[in-house]
Formats: sequence, structure tokens, C-alpha cells
Amino acid sequence: MSEQIHLIIRLSDDGSAYATSPQAPGLVYGRPSLDALRLDLDEVLAFHLGRPGPFDVTEHHERHYDIAGGELVTRLALDKHLKERQEVYNRIGSVLSVPGQAVSLMSGVTNLVGEVVYVCAVPSDTLDWLAAQLTHPGDALIAAVTIADNHLLTLPFAEDDGTHPTWQHLASSLPDTSLSDVIQMNPVLTPPQKVPLALC
Repeated sequence: MSEQIHLIIRLSDDGSAYATSPQAPGLVYGRPSLDALRLDLDEVLAFHLGRPGPFDVTEHHERHYDIAGGELVTRLALDKHLKERQEVYNRIGSVLSVPGQAVSLMSGVTNLVGEVVYVCAVPSDTLDWLAAQLTHPGDALIAAVTIADNHLLTLPFAEDDGTHPTWQHLASSLPDTSLSDVIQMNPVLTPPQKVPLALC
């Protein structure tokens, strides 16, 4: 089976589309529409990678927002989990519509160009799948997963460049670990603890 190519497509308000891929370093590919971009994709990838297709491509659509003096990006993969990912996307959109809450989304880790990137994730996504979307050491993203009613759990991930020790780095030794596994290792709620009461 061929290597999966994560095609990151930035959609502009005028309908134009621009694509890059961590698996095709240096690729910057733009067309006036998404349909036109898809039409020439195999030929462009074959030329850039120096080998013939077909290619195992997963499209990720990005939307860019200017929020509270910063830049926020949502990333949505068009795969078999699209319906679940769309729910994450909708919840992020709901938060962005409330000014006070929108600012809180900007407190996450940033990528190499200063954007806070939220990947619309599902519990079965693996660390390897997330790592494949990072371009260089120091790049970062935030996996957002739906939990309960109208809530999101966000988990920051970074490609280890040795300068961000507080970030949760992607472990190359555990590529098949799922977000569900990570969530179980990092409980959302802390169980009640026994606390001795002092008598006054």
C-alpha cells in the first residue's frame, strides 16, 4: 500500500484553493477553485514526487479566522468519519460566535507561522495520523474531540524540537495509540479524594 498523503487545502473566501502536504515538502499548489485543484492533483503530485500515481490522498480542508488579534485555523478531514468531524467543526463555530469564548480558543499552542490550528478529531484517530499532518520540528496542532453535550476536549500536540518541554509531544514509539487511549490516560475529571478534617 502506498504512503498516505495528507493534502492540506486552505479555502479562501473567493473560492480559490491552495494545497500543501507534509509528505510533499515544498509543494505549494493553488487553483481558482477546489474542483480545478482536484482535476490536476495526480499530475502535480507525480511531478513533485517524481513517481507515478495513483496516490492515497486524504483531503483536509482548512478555514482561517482572525480572532482577537490572532489567527485561528480549523482543519476538517474528508474521510469516513466526516459526520463526526463536522460536529466538532460546528461546535468550534459555535464558540467562535461568542466573543468571550472565542478569545479562549486562542490560548492554545501555535504552529510555525503563529496560527492556532484545531484539527476536528475523532477518538479513533491515532498519534501517527496526527503526526503525519505536522510539517517540521516545532510545528503544532490541537486535536479537538466532542465530549458530552455541547462540549469539546482539546489536546495539544507538537513535533518535538526540544524547546517546548511542557507540550504533549507525539511519541514515535507509540504510533498506533489512539486519542481515546490518550484521553483515558489523562482523565477529564479527578476522582474524589479522602481529606482529613481538622476539629476546631
